[in-house]
Amino acid sequence: MISLDKKQVVEKWFKDYFTKGNLEVVYELTTSDFVYHSRNGENNREKMIDFMKWYRSVFHDDEWVIDDLIEQNDKIVVRYTGWMTYKGGWFNIPSENQRVKETGILICEFEDGKVKEMWCENSDAAILYELGALEHNTHKVF
Repeated sequence: MISLDKKQVVEKWFKDYFTKGNLEVVYELTTSDFVYHSRNGENNREKMIDFMKWYRSVFHDDEWVIDDLIEQNDKIVVRYTGWMTYKGGWFNIPSENQRVKETGILICEFEDGKVKEMWCENSDAAILYELGALEHNTHKVF
């Protein structure tokens, strides 16, 4: 069974941080020593705020669905799907107001009811393919 408090934190992350771009929610939902582990190294709250400012300038009209939640000890794993409209500003890809889909898996480690660490693997390459930035028919899609 999923802890209600952890589920509510995750739901608020997608609803307020991603969908609404509410930057204050980062401080509300994460610990002061929060770490986001990314391909580019470790990031803190301020980097998450910088990311969201960029994201909101590039994507709009988000819709997010939490497909699965798995909890073990102090961690919760989220499989999610999102749809958003691309408005331009990513790798000089021209905008045609394309609707794109992202899928991903987010892992949150909790401490005292807040997210202390976070990991995310998502489908950025698939989004680039949908936007035409990756050449079609150059690889198989499974």
